Amino acid sequence: MTETISRSDRGKKNMRVTLMGAGTNLVLFFTKLAGGIFGHSDALVADAVHSLSDLLSDLGLILAMHFSSQPPDQEHPYGHERFETLAALGTGTLLALNGTGIGYEAVQRLVIGHYGMPAVWTLYIAAFAIFAKETLYQITIRVARKTRSAALRANAWDHRTDAISSVIVLIGIGGSLLGAPYLDSVVALIVALMVLRIGLVTAWEALQELADRGLDDAVLAQIREVILGCEGVRDLHLLKTRKVGHQALAEVHLQVTNPLLSVSEGHQIAERVRMSLLQAVDDLVDATIHIDSENDEEGGAVLPPRSVIDEKVESGLLARNLPLPQQMTLHYLKDGVVICLRYPFPPAASLESLQAQEKQIQEALQEKVSGLQRVDVAWQTSAREKE
Repeated sequence: MTETISRSDRGKKNMRVTLMGAGTNLVLFFTKLAGGIFGHSDALVADAVHSLSDLLSDLGLILAMHFSSQPPDQEHPYGHERFETLAALGTGTLLALNGTGIGYEAVQRLVIGHYGMPAVWTLYIAAFAIFAKETLYQITIRVARKTRSAALRANAWDHRTDAISSVIVLIGIGGSLLGAPYLDSVVALIVALMVLRIGLVTAWEALQELADRGLDDAVLAQIREVILGCEGVRDLHLLKTRKVGHQALAEVHLQVTNPLLSVSEGHQIAERVRMSLLQAVDDLVDATIHIDSENDEEGGAVLPPRSVIDEKVESGLLARNLPLPQQMTLHYLKDGVVICLRYPFPPAASLESLQAQEKQIQEALQEKVSGLQRVDVAWQTSAREKE
């Protein structure tokens, strides 16, 4: 199971590594831009734009993390984690736009045939960028896995993409210096396509989360296995899941083994299932458990409420001069309602007289209560308070 981490610690770790990335991207942007302009390298200028998009996404991510680290409140009862999802969507969109622009410029240069000759020292800038961005990737992805942040994971892969693009830039500059000047523009186009792809993938994943995409099949199978392994559970249906930032929520209906169990026992079963799920399933922070006496997935008849049944039972029994029960318990099943009546044990009563009275009670209520499946009568030796 993934190591748990508090909301506060998670926010601090994410913020620290994002600020580190923003500072590095700021340095790389100005270094690549100056090197590309004064060193006559279109590929390095394209790589500088990539670093600028990284810097802007870092700033957006910093704002998102500031909000997402706040605890739930009245207006956001599920927390603020989706600010990170919005940041991931913004990052992906920005990358896709930048990739499109860079690619368009590179294609124009290739069509026109206007190539520049990069300076030798631009190789050192590309090599420095490779080292810096790969180091950032390793640090960021480690924190993203620990804090389970989708936005930070996207940012880490953005660092890796920038490192790979700098490798291609290094090759392009080297090829141009060796007598193939068009390679610099070809490399700029390759970098643009890489930026476009990572942007589209990041934006699509964020959109899927905002659209409440459920957890994958492997996690759903794990959830089912955990639930069916809990005592008192017969089956499950209507299982729903969704992602909220780095967290996951679940909702499920459980069919219990005994349809006539008490409310308190049903609540205990639900709590045991919920705690088992939170302990076994990574990222799951809450589960809403609905207890069903029977499988209600296909629906069922709407039976009368207790107030109506109370009135019908009282009027039906009094009409035949039969005693009122001390306690009445109702069990709503798919085929109808089961009424359980509890009476004090009459002194010196015979078994025959009790059986006769039970029959009279059952006949009286069958005529009065609609949807009645059966009536159970129990006799107790000591009086209990009426519920």
